[in-house]
Amino acid sequence: MTTTDTNSSGKLTFLRVAAILASLGAIASPLLALGPLTSSGPLHAMHGMIGNLNFVLALVAGIAGILWGRASGNKGLMFHALSLPVLAVIQIALGEMHLTMVHIVLGFVYLIAAVSLFTLALRKPAAA
Repeated sequence: MTTTDTNSSGKLTFLRVAAILASLGAIASPLLALGPLTSSGPLHAMHGMIGNLNFVLALVAGIAGILWGRASGNKGLMFHALSLPVLAVIQIALGEMHLTMVHIVLGFVYLIAAVSLFTLALRKPAAA
């Protein structure tokens, strides 16, 4: 195994770890939102904090996607990873504007995107 192979494998591992963390955050966020079924309370505040953490995790996944895309030439997975921070920013804005139904729908889109990024990253082999 050459240094390039090891380096690419490390970038893929970084993408996989970042993607699973983003997926776990995306799964936790709606669970906290459904807890009190109201617009106030400690679980609602925690939902907002997890949403902000999701943005940070999405940024990490986006950076990991860029690194993997450059190493492997796989631009599709890179752009998929870059979609997560964009969706997260829109999610935060919708939540702050109290546009609840749009926030919920886009939240499920974000959840699907995060989980699918992880499953796609698992399927991708290391660059040759």
